[in-house]
Amino acid sequence: MKTLKSYLATIICGLFVFCSIQVAFASEKKEEEALKAPATQIIRMHYIGSLSPSEVTIAPGTTVVWVNNARATLEIHFEGKQVTTACKSPVHFVVDEKGSFISNRIPQGSVASLCFLEKGEFNYVARKAWGGSGGGMPRREKIKEFKGQVIVK
Repeated sequence: MKTLKSYLATIICGLFVFCSIQVAFASEKKEEEALKAPATQIIRMHYIGSLSPSEVTIAPGTTVVWVNNARATLEIHFEGKQVTTACKSPVHFVVDEKGSFISNRIPQGSVASLCFLEKGEFNYVARKAWGGSGGGMPRREKIKEFKGQVIVK
């Protein structure tokens, strides 16, 4: 009887150890997958003329998505340090003649995204143009700017 109890205790302990190892392995695997998964940071550009958040700190390889919740078309321009390398397929960003990423016009309700690979501090200005009256192209009667910063560490 004692050997049967010992045998069962050994089996139970073995199963406990086996399960513990599996749980630890699964946790490590999830952490590795989280590190490999592309990260995203969302910045909302509000109609009241603000950015939320206006400053973000991200890791290299993170894609920043600007959501245009403004009531006008916006453009994003980097000041100082320029973004010269990025992941594939930026949205509403192109490379200019100097090799820096600049935004196209970002329509109301649209998004623009750019994946940051280089470390550094990237200051940018989102410019908002208010249209005027008339039947042709809207005039830039009033230009609003809001400034933001992307810090890549």
